[in-house]
Amino acid sequence: GGVRARGGGGVGGSVTPLVERWQGAGNVYLLVDARELTQPITAATATALVAECGGDGVLELSAGSAGADVSMRIWNPDGSESEACGNGTRMVARWASERLGQADISIATAAGVLPCHVDGEVITARLAPATLAGPQYRPNDEAFPYVHTFVSVGNPHVVIPVDDVDAFPLATQGPLLEHHSWFPERANVEITTVLDRHRLRMRVWERGVGETPACGSGACAAAVAAVATGVADSPVTVMLP
Repeated sequence: GGVRARGGGGVGGSVTPLVERWQGAGNVYLLVDARELTQPITAATATALVAECGGDGVLELSAGSAGADVSMRIWNPDGSESEACGNGTRMVARWASERLGQADISIATAAGVLPCHVDGEVITARLAPATLAGPQYRPNDEAFPYVHTFVSVGNPHVVIPVDDVDAFPLATQGPLLEHHSWFPERANVEITTVLDRHRLRMRVWERGVGETPACGSGACAAAVAAVATGVADSPVTVMLP
């Protein structure tokens, strides 16, 4: 439901934006309709809103572009921006569906226009095509400490297979891997364990956020990495905290 930000998250002088706090699969995002604002959201505003209301980031919504029903801008708690957010995309799809009265929603993002479908409690979203290379991945002479697969679905991910996701020291390794020199735009870090040919377990360290209970784009990246390396077959179910 909607909550109004208090104090330090103000936009437009003393006027605070109407913030709706949504969750999807454990990810929590603050949805703000930019059309209601007198000033644009900035990095400082996004950081203040998360500090005030909690959550994994801010989704700034505006009129659709490129023929889409709505446009989405993704702010991390540290004030940086992300190109993609799987669970956030699903939240926005339902948000727009409720307002437009239609089941099929297209969302313009930095990663392209993403088609979504809302069927009651089930919301699906198609992310950008996955790639295993590109400008977000630049190996160099510095050693990388783990066997891994790089996957981009608009935003960069490094997927690391381990025997036990619970035993991996993500709290200490996550920030080091996020900022590793091989990732010029930083990276989301997924730790995965194969349960069988169609199921994985995963923990995630999100770029600009820290460890979160879920990550939709990270789940997609983990599934792509598992299929690409031959340890799983599509379809893949990713089990998250």
